[in-house]
Amino acid sequence: MEHSRRSVNDDVLDRFEDLFRENYQRLFQYVARRVPNAQVDDVVAASFMVAWRKFEQTTNPTLPWLLRIASYEISNHRRSLRKWNNVVSFELVGEHLSVPTNNAVDDEEVIAALGRLSDADQEILRLIHWDSLTRAETAEVLRLTPNATNVRYHRALRRLHNQMPPKQSRSRTEDTYPTLNSIPVKGAMP
Repeated sequence: MEHSRRSVNDDVLDRFEDLFRENYQRLFQYVARRVPNAQVDDVVAASFMVAWRKFEQTTNPTLPWLLRIASYEISNHRRSLRKWNNVVSFELVGEHLSVPTNNAVDDEEVIAALGRLSDADQEILRLIHWDSLTRAETAEVLRLTPNATNVRYHRALRRLHNQMPPKQSRSRTEDTYPTLNSIPVKGAMP
């Protein structure tokens, strides 16, 4: 009896360790783009603690499932900071990414234009372009249908495009920003 109980627990632990190893870096990067650098480790650890508690009740623990947990932990973290500080402070987050990224995505003009968008628009664009999630994974993180995700994504991309300054060398009829076309989209639909 003792032996069978131990093997079940070992199996669960092994599966969780696999999930941890496969997704730690991407979860870390996701959190690092959303909280100050000094607090990233705490939020990542809290996210994995919640994931561990919910692991056996989850039928398909995936990266989007972890990112959803992390999004709640980020919100909890921000609320507790406001509570303790009694003010909302703006801090630069994710200024140095630990892995090479697409230059089109990290262009200063793109980052500045992204900052002028709503939180919802920023989140869907970050999930798809910075976190490299597919549309289906993004829908899972945001708890939206795939169609709603596509609509929100295209609207957010259009609003980002509208926030971009026109290039000086282009004529007025060609005011499209060339790097937007080169932003890779994983799982894009035709």
